[in-house]
Amino acid sequence: MDINLFDYFDEAGDGDGAQSHWTLRAPYQPHERYDLMVVPQVEGWRENGEALAGLEEIGKLPWVAAVERGERGVWLRLEDEWVAERGAELEQGAEAVAGCGEPATGRKFALNFWDANSTKALHIGHLRNLALGNALGNALAETGGEVERRSIICDIGRSMGEAMAGVVRSGKYPQGSGEGNGVKSDHFVGYCYADYVKNGAGGAALGLAQDHPADSLTREVDVQDDSADELLQRVLNGDQTALELWSQTRAWVISGQRKTLARLGIYFDRVFFESDFLPEVGELAELGLQEGTLEKRVDGTVIYMTGREELEEMPLVRSDGVPTQHMRALAYWLADTGLDGTTSVQVCGQEWYAHVTCRRQLMAELVHTDSGNGFHPYHDIFHGMVARQREKIASSKKDALLIDHLVEWIEEQLESDPERAALRAASPSPDKVASQVALGFFLLHTATKRVDFEPERLLADDKALGWDLARARARDGASSNGGGAASGAAVEDPDYRFAVVQAETFGRLLGRVPDTLDVAPLARYASHLARWQNEAERPPHVARVVRSTLDRTARGLGLEGAA
Repeated sequence: MDINLFDYFDEAGDGDGAQSHWTLRAPYQPHERYDLMVVPQVEGWRENGEALAGLEEIGKLPWVAAVERGERGVWLRLEDEWVAERGAELEQGAEAVAGCGEPATGRKFALNFWDANSTKALHIGHLRNLALGNALGNALAETGGEVERRSIICDIGRSMGEAMAGVVRSGKYPQGSGEGNGVKSDHFVGYCYADYVKNGAGGAALGLAQDHPADSLTREVDVQDDSADELLQRVLNGDQTALELWSQTRAWVISGQRKTLARLGIYFDRVFFESDFLPEVGELAELGLQEGTLEKRVDGTVIYMTGREELEEMPLVRSDGVPTQHMRALAYWLADTGLDGTTSVQVCGQEWYAHVTCRRQLMAELVHTDSGNGFHPYHDIFHGMVARQREKIASSKKDALLIDHLVEWIEEQLESDPERAALRAASPSPDKVASQVALGFFLLHTATKRVDFEPERLLADDKALGWDLARARARDGASSNGGGAASGAAVEDPDYRFAVVQAETFGRLLGRVPDTLDVAPLARYASHLARWQNEAERPPHVARVVRSTLDRTARGLGLEGAA
């Protein structure tokens, strides 16, 4: 079925019939007498002749058995035959779950997320970004959209110099390997980077060990004249030895990060590196200075006066000519990277709000448009920080909780508990349960709020989306019923009727994503249905319908790999 019952109802009218006065909603729990709520779209419907006439028309629809008016609302019961046919289809598998008619067909989306540094392994702060971006990408693809998953990797700048200097100081380059001593290559570079940031070139602390944008950007602007700055300058000047170290350090990190992404079932269509856009940096600085948009200080630093309190001065080029991350991001977003005719969506941490806002403003001034970058619409999705024990997560700390370690911990918890191990074995994708638990946890949280994180919360019953889905999907109600309409006993079961209606709700919520760019309602729906499934031992016919629905929903949320 290509379209769900709710959208079919809304679209069936011509604008002046029942559908202009009423809409349908699913109940929160099963009910003995009715299956759907009929919600008025106009005030005072009891005295509105057209609304009452529309209600009469609804009662005549072939799939409607009865419409009941009460003091608190209007309720609808579906025809048993319709419930039986839809239920039988749903019991056969997820492909029978009604969609939304592919409302995003013909629309192109460039979805930017991940956007990590090539200086360290991915930690749970990155995991929230990956979960949101991956879920949105899959939901858009499920609605018929053409989605290109993109990422821009920071591989140049002060932090890269610090990672390189740390690698050299470790004594394992060029003689050793990033995979030496059983340490994953991105972990190795991350430890070297964290050590250098903490202790500096000569063992003296730089005092900026936090991996927060304000800290990393401060380190970029202030010329330290240390090993990190020296190596960075040598790379920019084309020194072959420094270029080999830079290339190897970057390769170690990206290789390790890609293994982490593969473990999570996440992929990208196009990956860019900030170093690819260095030629544009000089042109943009010259253009901005010529037009008076940018200013140059006496020491040679190029800045943009934003006129905004959150970031009054935006440093773009250091006094030694090294571009800051502000400038490198500007060069990427103004470059022609195939975004014409595409809706661009960037998912990033809320701590980058000032950077993104001021960059957007500068882009508009440089290309003389009122907003944006002059050639494609864009949207920014900001998410809050992830904190552990009330401290924000930072991979410039050696004790940061890395995604690899978290997934391994989940694997251990699943295997060490017989009940959890049995649930995992009954899952439709046992090898993906750990990553589903990790990614799913972040989808229920309001995007803009900080998440206080502890690993134990990922496996808390009725509180963690990924784990609740895994538990619910393991309840398959034994084998399929072999096709045909559901039995009379099943059709009379309020739980069965509720499950069939809930399956229709999936398509309704999925279809809204291309316009809202928000997967939270779909995640909340999945959480509610999973918890309902888990709260009691459901009859086999009910469990099969719910499992089909949750299987399809997991795919829509990116928990079964990319769509």
